[in-house]
Amino acid sequence: MGNWPYPRSRGIALAATFAALISVTSPIRIPLDPITQVPITLQVFFVYLAAALLGARYGALSMVIYLVLGAVGLPVFAGPSGTAALLGPTGGYLFAFPIATLLGGYVARRRRATRGGDTIRVSLSALLSLLVIYVIGVVWLSNNLSRSLLDGVLLGAVPFIPVDLLKAVVAVPIAVRLRWSALQLPVNAGGPEPGASQ
Repeated sequence: MGNWPYPRSRGIALAATFAALISVTSPIRIPLDPITQVPITLQVFFVYLAAALLGARYGALSMVIYLVLGAVGLPVFAGPSGTAALLGPTGGYLFAFPIATLLGGYVARRRRATRGGDTIRVSLSALLSLLVIYVIGVVWLSNNLSRSLLDGVLLGAVPFIPVDLLKAVVAVPIAVRLRWSALQLPVNAGGPEPGASQ
């Protein structure tokens, strides 16, 4: 988010690129049957990066594009695609991606004036994105399986916390490095946010 100029066509192109990246990597999955129906994937990793690099608007757009591709039947989800996947036990996690990226992107927003401050900002963005994914995903999973909310947490959150935090540990420095690179991204196109000292 922000009021500095950024070409809309470039933002849409970046959103489409991220949608393609998550589409290509999502079928890579580690199933955890019979513990839970939710597999380990790289989807959350790209949610972190989309929020930190594209910001709220274009980050959320990238996830919407991804969901549309899966909804029409392209094999881009971690398992079967189509509306059945969106309405199945793990559908809540998929629907959470645009919301998580929107809120995480709002937190990450424009680059801070120092790398240290920017690292904190991107870390908070990743943690908020993960929290949103867990909350929506767990509630959906519990409802879909007619289980208690505690069961939903045990099945759809607890087994993944260490792995998802590890993804954040990897994603945050990558995102910060790219936010401070010469790449023209929505989050760094205007330089550091106004009022911040160098």
